[in-house]
Amino acid sequence: MVSLLEATIIGVLQGVLEWLPVSSEGNLTLFLVSVLGFDPSETLGLAVFLHLGTGLAALVYYRKESWGILVGAMERDKDMRLRLLVMTGLTGAVGFPIYMYLNVSAYVGEALLALTGLALIATGLMQKRSEVTGERDASSLSWPETMALGVLQGLAIIPGLSRSGVTTSTMLLRGLRGDEAFNVSFIMSIPASFAAGLGLMLIDGFQVTAGALVAVAVSAVVGYTTIGALIGFAEKTSFWKICVGLGSLALLAWAPNLLF
Repeated sequence: MVSLLEATIIGVLQGVLEWLPVSSEGNLTLFLVSVLGFDPSETLGLAVFLHLGTGLAALVYYRKESWGILVGAMERDKDMRLRLLVMTGLTGAVGFPIYMYLNVSAYVGEALLALTGLALIATGLMQKRSEVTGERDASSLSWPETMALGVLQGLAIIPGLSRSGVTTSTMLLRGLRGDEAFNVSFIMSIPASFAAGLGLMLIDGFQVTAGALVAVAVSAVVGYTTIGALIGFAEKTSFWKICVGLGSLALLAWAPNLLF
């Protein structure tokens, strides 16, 4: 259970961090465990559920593009609709088993901080490699690239492994323009976010509390108001040092467990 103030802070963090190539799940996990005193094994469900808010924010921000894709207004929209269906299916096929394992394993619960640190460092190193962007646009994505993006988005269920970080980095490494990489990454997050949030309630029995709903609402409002500015900011700023720094702090926080 979280207070109204704590739920608001959590929602603000999700609303801002989701658009950056640093893991919102990883940083929320660190905040919930280190600041609010949550048990590590209890944080993953809430962190995933909060994506409903930023998914809604992305849907509203990209409402014209989303409507075009939904109704198949143009040939490229129909193509993207099919690609999103494939991506989302692969995301669920990869991410759901990982989520269930992380959710029930006591060992992973104890090692969650270490996992968060390692994944954040991996994201940072990947982001460092992809600082130079190319000239390709989204329409040039091949089907193997499309399927790889769906798999990577599923792997991002691991706390600390940034969804936007791994997907945008992969597209940048494959030669897409920076704006195209970010736009595709955020659009593909919309169906995945709703599928993950609703799936938690229907399949895993996630208990939706008043605090969780407040956090989702706050993340939606903050996410919508910051997405435009943060997309531009993220295109010009290197976040790999931030990722590596946060990951190192997570490992340092977990290190005392090695003594027991």
